[in-house]
Amino acid sequence: MTSDHTPFTLLRAALQARGFDYRRRRADGSWEFHGALHAAEGDHPAVVSVDPKGLKLPLVSVCLPPNAPKVLAHIGAGGQVCYAAKGSVVPDVFDIAGQTVAHLQRAAEVLDLSLRGKMKKDLEDEFFAFWHGTPCFVDVERDGPSELTVIFASYAADRTSMLFVGNQPAGTRLKLQAMGLEEGPDTGAVAVKVQSSANPRPLIDDWPPKTMAALLAWQGMLDPAARRNMERKLLVACGKGRQAALCVVAAPVTQYAIFVSFPDPGPKEARPTESLRKRLYASEVQPMSLFRFDDAYVSQRNTPQQPTLAHKRIVLVGCGTIGGFLAELLVKNGAGLGRGELLLVDPDILAPQNVGRHRLGMNYVLKNKATALAHELRRGAPTANLRDLPVAVEQGELGRADLFINATGEEALAHLLTREWTKQQLFIPTLTVWVEGAGVAARALFRDAPEQACTRCMSDLQRKPLFPAVTEPIPVELAGHGCESLYVPFPATASVHAACLAAEMVVDWNRGVPSPRLRTRVIRSSFSPASGDVDVSRLPQCPACSS
Repeated sequence: MTSDHTPFTLLRAALQARGFDYRRRRADGSWEFHGALHAAEGDHPAVVSVDPKGLKLPLVSVCLPPNAPKVLAHIGAGGQVCYAAKGSVVPDVFDIAGQTVAHLQRAAEVLDLSLRGKMKKDLEDEFFAFWHGTPCFVDVERDGPSELTVIFASYAADRTSMLFVGNQPAGTRLKLQAMGLEEGPDTGAVAVKVQSSANPRPLIDDWPPKTMAALLAWQGMLDPAARRNMERKLLVACGKGRQAALCVVAAPVTQYAIFVSFPDPGPKEARPTESLRKRLYASEVQPMSLFRFDDAYVSQRNTPQQPTLAHKRIVLVGCGTIGGFLAELLVKNGAGLGRGELLLVDPDILAPQNVGRHRLGMNYVLKNKATALAHELRRGAPTANLRDLPVAVEQGELGRADLFINATGEEALAHLLTREWTKQQLFIPTLTVWVEGAGVAARALFRDAPEQACTRCMSDLQRKPLFPAVTEPIPVELAGHGCESLYVPFPATASVHAACLAAEMVVDWNRGVPSPRLRTRVIRSSFSPASGDVDVSRLPQCPACSS
């Protein structure tokens, strides 16, 4: 390849054809070109910075005309044009020139639409790009009380104070402890919450607001009712002698917050109501960078528009190699939150040899598995309702349950429990999960109604498997000796496969899609899938589930 066909020469030629000239190589190694973008019937000076490796998208900055609004959609600080969302485009490292030209064209299109006022709606999505401030962590549960509590906290090594606000302070304090934060003294700040029917948009004038008067004027443009409610609540706080207030605004699709510092009241005035309003209007306001960490948001953020396991009562029997990982996945999906509970049942202790494929580590050796797992999970989810029952399942009082999960891997136990519940005319939706052979496959069976098949229905009356996991015979593989006893060897990855399969089936059941009820994931590549994912027919005269 000749020097005329290097990435730089190809890029330089392509940009020169579009009126951009090479100027310099920046300190970060990128190539800088100067030219102009044509948008809104005008040419606007622009600078393009290109990564020589092609791993980063070109940076495009434009010099806006003097009459341009001070805030434009997709135009950031210094005139940088946001023409592609982060992660939405895969850079082409083999065609740096081509991708740069394409992105320049897209930047010009975005600039043209923005200058013409065609992207005002996008300002709602970009609001927080213009709303910078001190971090504020909001822990407001939907079903909790309306009164908000302000808590200041910091790390012991760094006394920089952070602000937390919540409507269930006991739960918020548990989270602070889990984060290793120390609560600071009460500053006398009060918190108020205001509902708004309008999503926030930055103004085209001076932004962000510096005083309460400017902020109320902005709120009045968005939602006059919300403005009046905000003023009323802050007047009450100011009139009670509070030094400051945090105002959380709940808009239709987002929340944002403002910290208000009330000025010294000074001597009493003849007209206290008018004086109070003047004090409020003169108060300095500070935007707060809001971070939600309420339980509902954390558990549902990665699965929007889907129900979580909050408010469900789930019994998980078996806190071993599968159950340990599965319990953590259930908690991350909301198990134990709200009115729900996750009951962990296991009579065994964690032996040193268990650690190699268990969710728990050496710090829990010789501790009961259920108790230790509950303790470990509470460290990361302090507000989850986790209860441990360190006894055999047939000896424990399980109480009412929305879902029963058998992660023991003991086939006989599954058959026994099904038979006993059938005799008692008791039915609980049940998920059984296990690892087939020495890590050959992960399997799980859901029985969500009495007419559905149980685990015993997967074999005929002579115990011949009706739904084998793989086409090849599964060899019997055992390891161990002496006091350790024999066991089936498979790596922790097999346990994680099984836990993930079970968690996916629980999520599907919770959203009303339990089928297919028998699912198989072949783990070892030397084996071929046999049955696939199917709904198993109930076996006539099944000794376990036939009444």
